[in-house]
Amino acid sequence: MSILECIKLAYRSIKINRLRSFLTMLGIIIGISSVITITTIGNSLQETISATMNDLGGTNIIYGTVSIKQNEDEQIDNGFVYPDMGDKDLISDSMIENLKTDLSDTVQGVSVTNSLGNATVSMNDNNLNLSVTGVTSGYMKANSKDMMLGREISEEDVSQKKHTIVVSDRFVKYAFKDGVNPIGKKITVSITGGMTFSAYIVGVYEYEEATDSLAMTNSSKSEKDSTTEAMIPVSYANQINSSVSNGYSFISIITKNGVDATKASEEITNYFNDNYYKNNKNFEFKCFDLASSLSVIDGVLSAITIAVSVIAGISLIVGGVGVMNIMLVSVMERTSEIGIRKALGAKGKSIKLQFLIESIVICLIGGIIGIIIGIVNGFLLAKVATTLVSTMESSIADYLVVTVSPSITAIIVSVVFSMVTGMIFGYYPAKRAANMSPIDALRYE
Repeated sequence: MSILECIKLAYRSIKINRLRSFLTMLGIIIGISSVITITTIGNSLQETISATMNDLGGTNIIYGTVSIKQNEDEQIDNGFVYPDMGDKDLISDSMIENLKTDLSDTVQGVSVTNSLGNATVSMNDNNLNLSVTGVTSGYMKANSKDMMLGREISEEDVSQKKHTIVVSDRFVKYAFKDGVNPIGKKITVSITGGMTFSAYIVGVYEYEEATDSLAMTNSSKSEKDSTTEAMIPVSYANQINSSVSNGYSFISIITKNGVDATKASEEITNYFNDNYYKNNKNFEFKCFDLASSLSVIDGVLSAITIAVSVIAGISLIVGGVGVMNIMLVSVMERTSEIGIRKALGAKGKSIKLQFLIESIVICLIGGIIGIIIGIVNGFLLAKVATTLVSTMESSIADYLVVTVSPSITAIIVSVVFSMVTGMIFGYYPAKRAANMSPIDALRYE
């Protein structure tokens, strides 16, 4: 008997005993659907977190900060002594330039900021709110802001302290009449506290709540009254507010494409500490990057997914035992059939193959149904998660766009495992059928 004929007979037997076959498959269906649901959730979380981190700046952004050294001999009353941070402890412009030169194979650019605070601009009969930040070239990339018109703040703007400014499309919408090109237009900005400065618009970026640091503040305001960020050269910002420190405690470093962010982070940390903070008793330079965070999160999610999948997989063993039980019942019910076939010359090998394939087909159908249910469960849970996220603050909702990503590996493994389960738990009933004596089988009632 060919394998194809065995499959046809197995299908016919399942069709005749639909309810019993379904109940037999139930354990397999529950086991496989549980595993697929769990792996789909785990895989989807990894994809969602990865996409969110890319929206936050990607994995080629490294953040550097000047941190306090926590020396054990400086602890007082179970606490730490917090020294004042002076200009000599900060990251200077010359340090940044040296970094870009000495690590040119690793570093593409460095972004620093100096916030001038909130400000207002009166234009087109509207009082518009801004948050003015002094930046360097590379700030837009480091903060995932896309330009719509013109250009971003350049190195030339910074070195020559040019009176240039980059504003959002939301600001332009209410500051100018329809059809007016804002590029090259001069605006006067009044900073809270009394300072005023003028600058020429050189670029317009697309305002997106998902990448805007002020989105949470704006959530309860109308679009016109919301505060949007405006960028000017950091050198111009320092000139406007001369009271600021001559250095930075925080920088964003953009690595070149193809560079391992984790290794680059270690290299940059060692560079600053060896060259500038080695003899500093109070402060040191530290780096952290999104790539390392993503790697840790992926590892944790993978471990949880595997652990829970193993637990869920135990139900497959229970399902396999159920298959064996029903196959033994099927062998007993078809004893006369087995006797007739043997009397007509059928070999034990053919009978064993028939029942073994029937067991495999039952498990395989159950596995396929389980896979479909598992994927559907994943989509339903993602829908619920998306609905829950949408009820939160709008900025969070924009950050967390849930992506459903079924695990192809888990699906393939589930199909194979279903077949293997059918082979293992169907072998004994098939062997028992094959070893039956034709005389005893024909006399069985």
